[in-house]
Amino acid sequence: MKYIWLLLCLLLHSQVFAEVVSVAKVDSESLQPSLPTAPGYLARINNSSPDSLRSALERAEMLFMEGRLRSELPPASFVLHGPEVAVFFRENYSSNKNLIDLAARLSAFGVVDIQICETRTGVLGRDRSALLPFVGTVPFGPAEEQRLIDKEKYVYF
Repeated sequence: MKYIWLLLCLLLHSQVFAEVVSVAKVDSESLQPSLPTAPGYLARINNSSPDSLRSALERAEMLFMEGRLRSELPPASFVLHGPEVAVFFRENYSSNKNLIDLAARLSAFGVVDIQICETRTGVLGRDRSALLPFVGTVPFGPAEEQRLIDKEKYVYF
């Protein structure tokens, strides 16, 4: 009888332990912010600077590493149309090497898709052939952002 009582106590203790672990796991998962469900994501570059661009790329990298960017979705869109466009001209590689390498790596992994505004490159007196090969172009960046939000139903991340 003593062994049965001991076995029942161990069984009850393991059941309570499993319940505590399960609750702790749910609580820790709920603390991590989640991305809203959407057909795609668009990076919000707040002040059109290389630092803002770096922050957004690092966030995309973090979400990728944590597995929170769903692989069945297209890469997160980066539509650049401010002063940060100049980072992606070939002659600026050496002064922006770390930022460009991060962008190229994430692009190669299919995490991000970087599109540069052709209007901005024209304002900067450059042709799109001066851009690094892993970036694409769109005719007018703000219109492309609006299209992604309105028609494609992308959400900012």
